[in-house]
Amino acid sequence: MAYAYIEYAIYECKSQEIFIAMAGKSKVDLTAVGSRIKKLRGTMLQEELATHLDVSQGHLSKIERGKIAPSLEMLILLSVRFHKTIDWILRGEER
Repeated sequence: MAYAYIEYAIYECKSQEIFIAMAGKSKVDLTAVGSRIKKLRGTMLQEELATHLDVSQGHLSKIERGKIAPSLEMLILLSVRFHKTIDWILRGEER
């Protein structure tokens, strides 16, 4: 199982403002993160989501397979697009 220590943010949207608070470093299972991102993507093609995230399809594929960690920017874009918390994407937990 692949693990990484990554810094992430917890944010809250209120009236079109995004509040970001650094939550420090947390050990996360990259395979599980990738699986949750793939679940969010659903039937959408990797190419389509990769374009939205401004990464290559190959880069997104590595994230979904748990080979590399998503960036903070990517986590925020995924969270906003799919209405899931960053905490859920990283750890499978809701706030």
